[in-house]
Amino acid sequence: MDSKTFSQIHHIGAVVKDIERSMQYLSSLGIGPWGPMPGKPFMGNKKLRGKPADYKLTARFAPLGPIQLELVQPLGGECVQKEFLEKKGEGINHLGFLVKDIDKTVGELARQGVNVIQSGPGTTKGGFAYLDTEAACGITLELVEWDED
Repeated sequence: MDSKTFSQIHHIGAVVKDIERSMQYLSSLGIGPWGPMPGKPFMGNKKLRGKPADYKLTARFAPLGPIQLELVQPLGGECVQKEFLEKKGEGINHLGFLVKDIDKTVGELARQGVNVIQSGPGTTKGGFAYLDTEAACGITLELVEWDED
C-alpha cells in the first residue's frame, strides 16, 4: 500500500438535515462560496455493505484553504449518511482522500482487513468508497477517484 494514500486530506464531510440552511449559516460566517461536487457525478451501481443500494444524496463543497468542506444531505434510501444522521445527528461524518486507482487501493486495504461499507463508480472510471473504519478510529475514511473528464 502506498504510504501516501492518507497523507493529504481532500475534504471533510459533514452530514446535515437541511443543506440549504447549513450553507446559509456557514456563508454568514464567511465559509464559501458553495458549489456542486467537482467533476462528473457518481452514477449507478451504488452499494451498501456489498449489496445494491438505491439512495439519493445532495452534496455541496466550499473551499477551506487547501481542502474542501463537503455538506451531504440524505434525500432517500439507505446509506451511511442516513445511518449517521439517525444515530448521531448532524456532524462530521468522514475524511475524504483522493487516490489515483481506487480499485487497487481498495484491494490493498481489503488485504489488511479494511472493508468497504458504501461505494459507487464514476461515470466512466473512478468512484468512491467509504471504509469501515469508524469502530477502529471513530471516523469513517473515504477514498475518491475523480473522473478526470
